[in-house]
Amino acid sequence: MAERMSDNAVRARLREAPQESIDDAELVSGPRRRTPELLLGLLLVVAGALGGLFLLQRGEDVYTVVGSARELSRGTTLTPSDLIALEIGAVPPASAVAASDAGSLIGKRLIVDLPAGVPLSAYVLTNQRPLSTSQGLIPIALDKGAVPSGLGPGDVVRVTISFPNRGVDAPVPEVLADPVEVYDVQVGDEFDDEVRITVLAPADMAVDLARAERIQLMKVSGRE
Repeated sequence: MAERMSDNAVRARLREAPQESIDDAELVSGPRRRTPELLLGLLLVVAGALGGLFLLQRGEDVYTVVGSARELSRGTTLTPSDLIALEIGAVPPASAVAASDAGSLIGKRLIVDLPAGVPLSAYVLTNQRPLSTSQGLIPIALDKGAVPSGLGPGDVVRVTISFPNRGVDAPVPEVLADPVEVYDVQVGDEFDDEVRITVLAPADMAVDLARAERIQLMKVSGRE
């Protein structure tokens, strides 16, 4: 009876032995399965640190440019009170005007609406003034000999109209009362004797210029 009980005990121990070895194997293999996850986490930490260092180095490049001091509407002629200095990161050269060139913007006019606190680009500015309701841009075609030497945009001229082809009954030459500003000058090639000039003038002057058989300009102020 004692031998049978001992034999049964041995058999029971043998049945339990494989289960214990499996459990031990699972306990040993657990940390090995977590090793790739630990390495991945370490790589992410290193990558984050390197990225932060890169951004910190890029953040050291600061540029001072001209910005809008407040909300500015299209057509605004800029004054010093409209401008502020802004510190920004690296930008393409043409996208913002450097603070050292702020004086060149005074008197220029905006061609778009701008919110407050944004950099100013040369692309949103113009030197041209808006036309009033009584003004017009009038094109004139002149012989080169009737154009003052060195005439260019911004010059102010007086206009003389005459009718030389009407004989003794032709009206006398007339100097029009209002001086006008030269808006644009287009000179043809060496074989073209015609100069095309656009003047900023009272709109009703277009009638006098249209009826004239000859037009001459005399510069009264502007560039030397």
